[in-house]
Amino acid sequence: MVGGVQTLSARLAGELARRGNQVRVLARGRTEDRDVDNDVAPAQVRRVSWKPLIWPIFAGEIIRDRPEVVLLTHRADFLRPALAARRLGMPCIVVVHGNEVYASPRKNELIAALSRTDGVIAVSRYTLGRLQEMGLRARHMVAIPNGVSFENYGPPEDGDIVRGELGLEGKKVILSVGRLNAVKGFDTVVRALPQIIREVPDAVYCIVGGGPEAIPLWALAKELGVEERVIFTGEVPLGELGRGEHAYYQACDVFAMPSRNNPEMGQVEALGIAHLEAGACGKPVVGGRSGGTSEAVADGESGILVEPERPDEVANAIVRILSSPGLAEEMGANGRRRAEVRTWSKVAEGYESVLKEVVGG
Repeated sequence: MVGGVQTLSARLAGELARRGNQVRVLARGRTEDRDVDNDVAPAQVRRVSWKPLIWPIFAGEIIRDRPEVVLLTHRADFLRPALAARRLGMPCIVVVHGNEVYASPRKNELIAALSRTDGVIAVSRYTLGRLQEMGLRARHMVAIPNGVSFENYGPPEDGDIVRGELGLEGKKVILSVGRLNAVKGFDTVVRALPQIIREVPDAVYCIVGGGPEAIPLWALAKELGVEERVIFTGEVPLGELGRGEHAYYQACDVFAMPSRNNPEMGQVEALGIAHLEAGACGKPVVGGRSGGTSEAVADGESGILVEPERPDEVANAIVRILSSPGLAEEMGANGRRRAEVRTWSKVAEGYESVLKEVVGG
């Protein structure tokens, strides 16, 4: 499974190319990232081998191609090749997710470098506000939230495939999707499970994804005596999540990802694509009252926002939704309507506007 950064890069490149722009993607050649290449089409992709000092290679490729504009979507650490291109007369715009700046020991240096670019696009209003508080002053600054791909999601009936394979018929399924790291708050959901199971005896927690927290999460579930109620599916390739045997969104009754907020440690949910994806599939969402999550989840409308360090709040929110089919259906429908204005086509339209403004001076 690839993360939000790779998803943004792939979807955006593909949509910009389909809108008639000539797009060339320069990316690292990691095997785990290659399952996004189909989503980049019709844009061209060139992958370069990973090396500790990869930025001179990127700079050389950019200088050789001499594009009208450089759009940097991955990491602020790659500002050096972008700024090198700018010195040669090629404008550069940087997409910032936030954590790559907050967690950096060189955050002041990065803010200064970002301020020298031609534009900064933040993935949420929260992220843009934080960067401006830190002193960001670029020529163009705008927030354009990430999107969702409705064409990736199969019909609701696909969820029956997953339920059948995992033995979840008749169960109340709680779902989390994402990289298993500390920021996502999956551990808080596990801590909430004993209370949830007491009030909803047929509840099961399904975690889709891989990452450094997998073993600690399993150990926590065992410590709390709920390991038989937690299912780890492992990673799912981009483009397969949401249909067929990987229709996990359709199989769940509620999506839960109470992301936590610790900017100084780089632990911030800038927006939360998975929250939007769950909403696009008509599922109610329990999210953390932190970062940019409120831009993806309307509290009391498409889901419930909770304090991410409060297992009791998480449990109460999940139990409320699982115990109220009418509320769950209403929230799911509202989430889908909110997601319908967040398609990648609309996101690409916003990016295209910024690119034209920068190139046109």
